[in-house]
Amino acid sequence: MIRAALLCSLMLLAGCAALAPRAPAPAPVDPREARWTAHRALVGAVDDFTLSGRIAIQRGAEGGGARLRWRQSGELSDLRVMAPMAQGTFRLQGEAAKVVLTAPDGRRHEAPDFEALMAAHLGWSFPVEGARFWVRGIPDPAEPVDNLNLDAEGRLRDLAQSGWRISVLDYREVDGRTLPARLFLNAGKLQIRLVIDTWQLTNS
Repeated sequence: MIRAALLCSLMLLAGCAALAPRAPAPAPVDPREARWTAHRALVGAVDDFTLSGRIAIQRGAEGGGARLRWRQSGELSDLRVMAPMAQGTFRLQGEAAKVVLTAPDGRRHEAPDFEALMAAHLGWSFPVEGARFWVRGIPDPAEPVDNLNLDAEGRLRDLAQSGWRISVLDYREVDGRTLPARLFLNAGKLQIRLVIDTWQLTNS
């Protein structure tokens, strides 16, 4: 009797085990994600740099170009936009709360942000506060990110942020880090192409 009861219990347990749902198989891990996390941390630590290059601006049928020298030290940005044809150099210095533009004639103009001064005196602008991250090939951590795409090496290919689409077209090795060499920024009719000729990293 006892044997029969035990046998019945074992059969019931076996039946329950057979009916129990199997745990879903873990989703495959994309190796690019791990590479992106490591790359983003390494490049994000570089907040003291100087880049020099060329910038081309296109808005509809209008366009132009200039040379650019960008010195970044923490949150302090210092941009020199050197216009062609002896039009002089525009220098923008500041951070989020206050920016000063020095025109080629030496006059100084102040505004709460870079975009207002650039639009008023250069005729075009981009969000410097966000772009100081974009030029390094990473998103601005203070703003939401859409449509993040990575390349096979786990580096940024393109993303949408703050009303802009940012695409990194080429990279180069700089002091053990991989940093952008060519970028394309697009916001509506405004298109900006940036070719970075040299990088200098102070806190590398």
